[in-house]
Formats: sequence, C-alpha cells, structure tokens
Amino acid sequence: MGVVFDHHIPAERAWTAPYLLRERLGHLDPEQIIASPSSVSRAISMPPALHRYTQTLPGWVVAAAHRVLTNYDGHADRIWSGGRSAKEIQERFQAFAGVGQKKAAMAVEIIHRHRFAEVSGLEGSDIAFDVHVRRVFLRTGLVEVDDRSLMIQAARELHPERPGALDLPAWLVGRRWCHPGVPNCPGCPLGEVCPKHVERGAAVRGG
Repeated sequence: MGVVFDHHIPAERAWTAPYLLRERLGHLDPEQIIASPSSVSRAISMPPALHRYTQTLPGWVVAAAHRVLTNYDGHADRIWSGGRSAKEIQERFQAFAGVGQKKAAMAVEIIHRHRFAEVSGLEGSDIAFDVHVRRVFLRTGLVEVDDRSLMIQAARELHPERPGALDLPAWLVGRRWCHPGVPNCPGCPLGEVCPKHVERGAAVRGG
C-alpha cells in the first residue's frame, strides 16, 4: 500500500498513509476494501486528506486489494516471498495500477534492504527513475541526458552485481544536497568528485 501511495507526495507522508488508512477504516482487509470502495474514498479524502490525488488513489487502493486477493490469496507478502528474483518482484509490482518502473524498482530495494524477504538475482535490480536520482545522475556526469533507459544502463555498468544498490544513495544525495535550484555542493559528500553539471539537472521535474 505504501508503494501505491508513494506518488507525487513526500515519502514520509506516503509511507504513513497505510497506517492512517487502517486507523480510519479499522482494517486493511482486501475483501472489505473491495466490498466498500466508497468507504476507502471517504477515508482517504477526509481532512486531513491522506493524498493530494483524492480522486485517483482510492481506485488504485481498491485495485491493489483486488489484485492481492485474486493473485496472492489475500496475502500481500506473497508478492515477494519465496526467494523470488529482483526482476520478478519488480514485474509483479508493475502489474499494480499506479505502480510504474520507479516505484517497482524502489519496492525491490526496500524489500531487500529491510530484509522483508530473501531476494535472488539482485543483478536484475534497477535504480528507480526518480526525480532526485535523475538529478544526481545528470549532474555527476553519469549520463548526459534525462533518459530512463540510459540511467538504468549506467547503473548496471557501475554496479553489475546489484544496480539497485545505487538507488538509495543517489536519492539521499538528491534530496539533501543536490536541490533542484541551487545545490549545496560544499556540503555534499560527492562535492570533491562531482563535475557539477548543475545546469543538466535544473530542469528535471516529475517522474
């Protein structure tokens, strides 16, 4: 559910939303969610709203519940459990409404990093095409243009054993120091090695 909510809002807000949704609904049971989509919509929309897109997120939540129920017998952890490969887990997440490459790749890394399950085939993991990651890859000169496939390929060449391992460090640098406007290069841990192609990342938005 956190992966679904992580859409154009701060990560902290997105990952708190499932807990708050459960508090408002009294459950996160897939069958009950499917049976009463109007309750989900009200719970997400009531002040303070759990997401900025109150017309879109309820549908994604209900669709996610339906997919978990029909494909995974009502157990969301079956998406990733059983020693599945990074590639397979990412593909499974991408099959959910509202989840694209960015969020699916991020989910794989979260599952592995926090030891929710054993993930095999980590050479098949990828960075997320996230705004912070994109800015860092562009400004450090790892890529020259803002292109998903080029960034994924660059990560695979830099760290072939686990390309996705580059995702969190790049995201943190982008969020804390490599700001959209004027980056804090003196404070950045990459400050001494970064070529500082600041103009390349200035126009990166969304995604």
